[in-house]
Amino acid sequence: MTTLHKPLMRILDRYILREHLAPFLLALSVLTFILLMDRLFQLISLFVNKKVPLHTVLELFVLGLPNLVVLTVPMAVLVAVLMTFGRLTQDNEFTALRSSGVSLARLLAAPGAASVLLCLGLFLFSDRLMPEANHAFKNLLMDIHQAKPAINLRENTFISDFPGYSILVRRVDDAKSQLHDITIYEQGTGPTPRAIIAEKGVMTPIPEMQVLRLDLSRGEIHEVDATDPGRYHRMSFARHTINLPLDERIQHQVRTHRGDREMSISMMRRAISGIDSQLVPLRDQRAAAGGLPEWQRQQMDQDIGNRSRQIRSLEVEIQKKLAIPVACVVFVLLGASLGTLTRRGGLGVSAGLSLAFFLLYWVFLIGGEELADRNFVSPALAMWAANILLGACGLALTLVQHFEIRSLPPRAARAAVRRKESP
Repeated sequence: MTTLHKPLMRILDRYILREHLAPFLLALSVLTFILLMDRLFQLISLFVNKKVPLHTVLELFVLGLPNLVVLTVPMAVLVAVLMTFGRLTQDNEFTALRSSGVSLARLLAAPGAASVLLCLGLFLFSDRLMPEANHAFKNLLMDIHQAKPAINLRENTFISDFPGYSILVRRVDDAKSQLHDITIYEQGTGPTPRAIIAEKGVMTPIPEMQVLRLDLSRGEIHEVDATDPGRYHRMSFARHTINLPLDERIQHQVRTHRGDREMSISMMRRAISGIDSQLVPLRDQRAAAGGLPEWQRQQMDQDIGNRSRQIRSLEVEIQKKLAIPVACVVFVLLGASLGTLTRRGGLGVSAGLSLAFFLLYWVFLIGGEELADRNFVSPALAMWAANILLGACGLALTLVQHFEIRSLPPRAARAAVRRKESP
């Protein structure tokens, strides 16, 4: 088969990369926006209903983006590759190129090299920037909750964020800012707290006084006499007001504790080494604990199990940081083959196929993470199974299409391409 000269191939490589750019940016924007919708409504609620300052809400919005971009970039790559190679096939450009001796494997050289660079960039992004953004996001949320404790009010959950008060609300009406069936324990100077029960209440922030006013309706106050514990007081009220301390200023604080998604790979490896150093003496003690009571042996087994699960969770997160960027390369192989087979370059077909394969990929990740946490499979296999499976499918389809035409004589190959790919 004839081949194009190197200058023409360089032009072709640039042309194919340009064809990928617009679909990639479009898919990345749309997919990120779709994943943002749920979080966007929560942020709007913080601003409108909870009166969180707009600049703080915008900061939360920006800090939440890196966590989503890591997921949407591989999917955008798959959409872009499907659209590009589907359009090339639909417009018979792929037919002309293959008739000229340019194989699918050669056409993948430029997108493949770009996907490798994107993989490296996404890895650095997820390992360096995303943990810091997640840490700052969590810290800011905790700062907001400390400055505006009313945000933490949840139905059927005790809230102890107000000094001296524990509050239980059975039903919260966010639309009217009303609380129903309220129980409050107020710790005074006496040994026992005072219990306040009310049918309804309304919370009103008063920033100038730095208090949160709670107006209660139709309730009772139960209190043990501080001077005579044998006496008990019960008072009914139609209205009762409590001023809860409130600090409206959102003050940024530095917290050193980090979860696994707030760590880089080097941080997680250091954490694993620290937990391992704790496990060694625990296992030695357990091995020599034959004469101890059963409950002590069970406690030691539980401690060993908890630390082992922490190690597995960190190892899973390490493998996930490595596996997700590699999906960019895997999806180039898979998307090019599927694009030439479907012969459709529209956004609908490409987005539908991308969604199906990415859901499959995500099911493998979520299921693998659960299996690895339960010690059924190794963390590496759990996180890399999707890449291995989809990558093998993409490579097989690419090789089949490559050797299917290469094995024929030049004239027969060109005729086979035209017959196979004609509409």
